Amino acid sequence: GYGLYRQIVELGHECNVVAPSLVPKRAGDRVKTNRRDAISLARLHRAGELTSVWVPDEAHEAVRDLVRARDAAFEAQKQARQQLHSFL
Repeated sequence: GYGLYRQIVELGHECNVVAPSLVPKRAGDRVKTNRRDAISLARLHRAGELTSVWVPDEAHEAVRDLVRARDAAFEAQKQARQQLHSFL
């Protein structure tokens, strides 16, 4: 999703990224349609009630991907080691 943000900003438009958990919701408002969501987001944006999140640049995103890949490799190694010990 951050690639789309960068592309929009590169074209010279303003873009805000908002986490779904930070969007205020009324109690009992459970009907979900694209039209209702768009109208609700437009009203909240106009009222200034949306909180934008920080968008990492490409370098930060690459480091984050590297750290996640390292953690996944470590977990896979640990699991393989455990399976080998159980087999022996």
